[in-house]
Amino acid sequence: MRSRLLSIVGHPWMYVVLGFFAAGCAVYGYSVAVNQFVEFDDTLLILDNISVIKAGRWSSVLWAFQYYDPELYIPLTFLSLQMNAVIGGLHPFIFHLDNLIEHIINALLIAGILQVLFRRMDIAILLGLLFLLHPLNTEAVAWASSRKDLLSSLFGFASFLVYLRYRDSGRVKLLRVSALLFLLGLLAKVSIVPLPVALLLCDFFRQGKISLRDVLEKRWFFIAAVLLGLIAVLGKDVVLERSSPVAIFLLIPRSITFYIEKFFLPVRLSIFYPFSEDAIHLANPEIILSALGLAAIAVGLWILRRRLPGVVLGLLIALLFLIPSFFQYYRGNEFYMATDRYMYMPFVGVLMAIASILVSLQDRFRRTMHWCSFVVLVICALLSLQRSFVWRNTGTLFYDALSTAESFLAYEKIGTWELRYGNTEQAIAALKRSIEISPNSAAYFRLGVAAMAEGDTQAASLFMQEALTLSPDYSDAHVNMSKLYWDEGNIPLAVEHAEKAVEFHAWDMMALGNLATMYTLTGRKDDALEVIAKIQDLEPDNERVKPLLKKLGR
Repeated sequence: MRSRLLSIVGHPWMYVVLGFFAAGCAVYGYSVAVNQFVEFDDTLLILDNISVIKAGRWSSVLWAFQYYDPELYIPLTFLSLQMNAVIGGLHPFIFHLDNLIEHIINALLIAGILQVLFRRMDIAILLGLLFLLHPLNTEAVAWASSRKDLLSSLFGFASFLVYLRYRDSGRVKLLRVSALLFLLGLLAKVSIVPLPVALLLCDFFRQGKISLRDVLEKRWFFIAAVLLGLIAVLGKDVVLERSSPVAIFLLIPRSITFYIEKFFLPVRLSIFYPFSEDAIHLANPEIILSALGLAAIAVGLWILRRRLPGVVLGLLIALLFLIPSFFQYYRGNEFYMATDRYMYMPFVGVLMAIASILVSLQDRFRRTMHWCSFVVLVICALLSLQRSFVWRNTGTLFYDALSTAESFLAYEKIGTWELRYGNTEQAIAALKRSIEISPNSAAYFRLGVAAMAEGDTQAASLFMQEALTLSPDYSDAHVNMSKLYWDEGNIPLAVEHAEKAVEFHAWDMMALGNLATMYTLTGRKDDALEVIAKIQDLEPDNERVKPLLKKLGR
């Protein structure tokens, strides 16, 4: 036992693991310790997620497999977030720490994949570190809600590595383990669905052909991909309905060239990159030049396919893993041509292409390659460190987004942020600008909140009604409309909106408390007790319960 432990400690990969953890903590450790949640999916997936709030219950585990997020089927991600909550409550530190650990593991897995494919440990380590430290991946680490991307990629990379080990050893058990890891990755996020095709490409790269046996042995991969893919489509029905096939087709080349640009020059990054719908046409030089550039690259790779098979393989795999993101261009009321974290899984293909080039240069330029790699890694580390500070809180994140491009969503988030800290004038200006760019329910709602704070109930009511016209299921707007109607003595409408608030957000404590109070004050004792029971189940120490029970004679 002791000799085995010593052999593990003395293994070269042990020092690699320690080095990767040291590098990851050096770059991201401070942001993990101080960064807050951001009001952009963190609220939805964590702070307002009943399964995370009530983590540790069997009902929360079941909930994870019964609901979307609301668009993605990510039960394993929900379970991961629940585990964080059990360990550290709803403090952001534990969620960000988990993200960092998963990112470091992913970097190690990529190094392992490259080592198996190219048999060069130095290149595998250098490119694994590039993945670890590249600024494009900062979003995945610094944003708690990116857990689904990290976790699905972790299982995807692990499945990839185990499959390559199976190919080297012929042990069928490893193939089964690889298929199981792939299934787990799909349950974290279905975006790794192209992996079976990527494995077939690797077979072709290593064998020079793809046999029927190669396809059949991956049948469980394809079955899992189809089943989970269909479940994912059910959650994306609204997004797919709103996405124009023509717009998707035209944006694909621009999006790919944008990722290429940001890979080699990772500056002026943002949480999103809006693209005007009016600019999506063939007369736009951005789209035409991007398409021509990609066509030139494709022709060049075809000509050099025999001389650079590893480069072709890597870039094809990168493209495969990018395909799911092509159906994500339309979100909310805007088109977004790219998102940093969507390059997370495709990164492995890009690094495979680079590894293939570096291996061919190893004899002539090894020392130069190592020094250049060191410089690149230091630059990436500094840029990632700087980028991680942008994710400090909602305000820093969306002010940074506005520094690269105007977006209705960024202005709405800034307005919400400034309103929270009492900067009403700046908040109203930002919210109005958000509506000018694209009328949206969230901005109208926040303007209503500002009007309520200033005592202008008439304006508040108008803003809330506008919010509900755009989003009839907006629970918070129903809560405020209920309060406004109650204050003016319109009890029936007040109760109606309070009931709708609970209908659309069944675990909102404010909505539940207001409804219980209204039922109590209007003599609906049984209804009040039913709502109070829900409150006690969700939050046993809720301060509104005892006074209400006292009024009800309980």
